[in-house]
Amino acid sequence: MTENKEKLRSTLEELRNELKSIEQLDDATRELLENTAEQLNDALHQDSQEMLEHPSLTENLSKATDDFEESHPALTRIIGNIVDILGNSGL
Repeated sequence: MTENKEKLRSTLEELRNELKSIEQLDDATRELLENTAEQLNDALHQDSQEMLEHPSLTENLSKATDDFEESHPALTRIIGNIVDILGNSGL
């Protein structure tokens, strides 16, 4: 496994833990983030480069952060890390 995939796995786990700890997050945003996390997880387990490069992953993550950037800074940081890993690592 490449170092970037390991970073992505670790950051994905951080995202899941943060989502569990946040009580006040609208259902639509929570569902969007959970579904995107599941897509990332599936892509990592299938070792699917195409799935990891799919534009909807970063678009969904970026869209979600627009709604809660000020109210959930830790979640915003985690999502930003995932987007950076996907965009800059050549996964």
